[in-house]
Amino acid sequence: MIRRISGEIVEILDESVVLRTASGLCYEAHVGSYALPELQALMGAKEPVELHTHHYIEGNLTAGQALTPRLVGFLTPAERSFFLLFIKVPGISPRSATKALGLPPDRIAQAIAARDIATLTRLQGIGKKKAEQIISQLSEELAEWALPADAPEEISVGPESANQRSEAMAILVGQLGLRTPEAEELIDRAFAALGSDAEAPAILEEVFRLRR
Repeated sequence: MIRRISGEIVEILDESVVLRTASGLCYEAHVGSYALPELQALMGAKEPVELHTHHYIEGNLTAGQALTPRLVGFLTPAERSFFLLFIKVPGISPRSATKALGLPPDRIAQAIAARDIATLTRLQGIGKKKAEQIISQLSEELAEWALPADAPEEISVGPESANQRSEAMAILVGQLGLRTPEAEELIDRAFAALGSDAEAPAILEEVFRLRR
């Protein structure tokens, strides 16, 4: 079993990244879209990356499907632990679980613990019935993942704001070394203070003010 991989990201695809190890081997790991801004920033900065991975075999010989080894990559061991709980829910495969990770795992866990169906149904492939099933099975187990009650609410942004967010994330994570959750929280607070049409320089200025 491949538990973690370290190296340099050499390619980012739609749903996966290619990581080259020190030995020269390149591994493709599927990742949730929540992780892409940080991984893109690390790739741009040519910083080394360590992915905590889940290794599984996809396919079913009895149904005539070839067996294919897959890797799913995570930024932290805690995110991997959440994923292993998530795929315990009947009907959620490793592939569908990865596609559902449009929000960071701690935010998804918070929604589960809070029985927040509206947030869960925003995830790819998760309808109302599936959200209810997830909550029924995991809400008690994931209560410890919930964010503090005073954590800032997520800010809804349009395409232009998303571009400004990505630019700010690339600087905060790739150049300044902040972790993704901290950078996201600071950017959310900056948008809340400045408005959803704020430009990246103003966002960064507000972030620096908040960190003083």
